[in-house]
Amino acid sequence: MTVLVYNQAADWNQELYQSTFDRVIPDRTNPPAGLIAHFASAREAGGWQVIDVWESEDAFRRFLEESIIPAAKDLGAPPFDTSIVELHNSLIP
Repeated sequence: MTVLVYNQAADWNQELYQSTFDRVIPDRTNPPAGLIAHFASAREAGGWQVIDVWESEDAFRRFLEESIIPAAKDLGAPPFDTSIVELHNSLIP
């Protein structure tokens, strides 16, 4: 089941996000298995947010556990909040 994943953290910023991203996806032409779309930006209230679409929650969780969390820990990054919901519809023109 396709899912929308929303990650956010008040203590993250563009530099920390980019450092983590560069470690976990060093080759943009070879994204992680199951990733459909990825978007990242500053939050209006401060901090950083990432919105992804994944083929399944399992694919996201595998990438989270095997890649994102270890890279974030290596960088001394604070934890982030994650919400996952089943995606009902999408349109990518």
